[in-house]
Amino acid sequence: MRNSIISVFFILLFINCSKESELNDSLNEPEPIIETPAPTEEIIPTNIWWNDAVFYEIFVRSFSDSDGDGIGDLNGIINKLDYLNDGNPATDTDLGVTAIWLMPIFPSPSYHGYDVTDYRAINPDYGTLEDFRNLVTQAHARGIKIVIDFVANHTSDLHPWFAASSQNQNKRDWYVWESSHPNFNGPWGQNVWHLRNSSYYYGIFWHGMPDLNFKNEEVTTEIKDVVRYWYEDIGVDGFRIDAVKHWIEEGNQQDNSPATLAWWRDFYQYQKSINPSLMTVGEAWTSTQNIIPYSDNRLDYCFEFDLATSIINSINSESIDELRAKINQVTSNYKPFQYGTFLTNHDQNRVYNQLNKSTAKAKLAASILLSLPGIPYLYYGEEIGMEGIKPDEDIRKPMQWSMSANAGFSTAAPWHDLNQNYSKFNVAHQQADPNSLWRHYQKWISHRKTVSALTTGSYKGVGISINSVFPFMRINNVNQESVLILHNLSSTNQNGLTINVITSELDIGIYHLINVENSQNMGTLNIGATGGFVQELDALNLGPQASILMRLEKQ
Repeated sequence: MRNSIISVFFILLFINCSKESELNDSLNEPEPIIETPAPTEEIIPTNIWWNDAVFYEIFVRSFSDSDGDGIGDLNGIINKLDYLNDGNPATDTDLGVTAIWLMPIFPSPSYHGYDVTDYRAINPDYGTLEDFRNLVTQAHARGIKIVIDFVANHTSDLHPWFAASSQNQNKRDWYVWESSHPNFNGPWGQNVWHLRNSSYYYGIFWHGMPDLNFKNEEVTTEIKDVVRYWYEDIGVDGFRIDAVKHWIEEGNQQDNSPATLAWWRDFYQYQKSINPSLMTVGEAWTSTQNIIPYSDNRLDYCFEFDLATSIINSINSESIDELRAKINQVTSNYKPFQYGTFLTNHDQNRVYNQLNKSTAKAKLAASILLSLPGIPYLYYGEEIGMEGIKPDEDIRKPMQWSMSANAGFSTAAPWHDLNQNYSKFNVAHQQADPNSLWRHYQKWISHRKTVSALTTGSYKGVGISINSVFPFMRINNVNQESVLILHNLSSTNQNGLTINVITSELDIGIYHLINVENSQNMGTLNIGATGGFVQELDALNLGPQASILMRLEKQ
């Protein structure tokens, strides 16, 4: 009876494809994984488009409903493209993002879509394949790239492949089967072996999500062909790939296995043979040391989960120590800029809640995210301070467009109840307020597009006299553009700050510090022969949770 209760508990825990328990991976991390050598020839192009992009993650079901059934859809996204980026730099009503990550759009029996039943079709709740083609065309016309969520570690147990496999037909070896229950559980203690027709199949997340068997070359060939189909036939620009570290299990090693790393190495060669500009970003929810190998000619880059946590923790603690240590590790170990930065995503409590519903802290988090190196991702609604605490449905609520009925999301009752604060925390209200969180996001996204050092400049840590202000430089000697950024993590004004650097890439000389926002001269830096300096910023008074971006202009 006790085992039955435990099994039911884990079924409920994993039924919504929540990987919350992976947050604990870094608490009990194994030794760094041993990787196979990368190919000696570098095949990543030098002008990869994603380095300049700002991504926006959308849960289609919750973004915008075009047909009044209470469910968001593809045409709803098309209707809101001008909100995301209207393609006209002269306007100020769009957010300015340049790429969209769509959570799963394939047919699925669940509300979230992370259990696929057909990899070459569109969820009928969201529209048709022609609707999706139109979305791609309309987005590209505005300069917006489209990346789709690709969930291939597992399928739904309702997928025709699994139906055939479970009946011991021609796809038996497309999944992982054992005649008796193997004597091990999953990495979080959960049952991963599920009974069907007198045999046991492997499903790490839930019995409704059986894992594909990537030791079978037929499975690999099919998944590669699906990738080619969505790129060449449909026109997507890339894939966000779910659960990459679980691809191939070797005995009871269920993540980061040598076979998994070898599989991704092979896939990368295939991906780049299609087109070097085809992008993959991986979800390897683990520590930095174990993410790094996946970004080394296996996927183009992966999300940096520890960095996201460090940003939030440092803001809440008003101390730069954790964030500074993490960004030093990240910038020292990845290829330049090849990691995805974010605050939260669809599997985590929303950042506004994690920052104690403080708009000032939310603005600071946005400034840090959009000024650090890496490829930034926003989760829909972060720009207006949407709230949400697990369970998963509550962190994926309908978008809050206005104070009208149903928050402007739909003319019908939405698929899920709305946040109660939508009358104030909505797009229309915040677009009208020059000091809103939305306007703050828009401003820093614009900075990222107009100040090239924020996308192409190297990171240089800067010493400071107190540990509640986070200073750093982004230096680009090729474009002759460098900036100094200071973020005040504390709840009090900061002035009389002294900053210093021992060595840097900067040329010797005197530089004016020009506030990018208002062109005010904030003082000078006297750069010595080694690129170093010691400077007291007499003219700078940095408000609580405030940030400043200053361009270096040589005299």
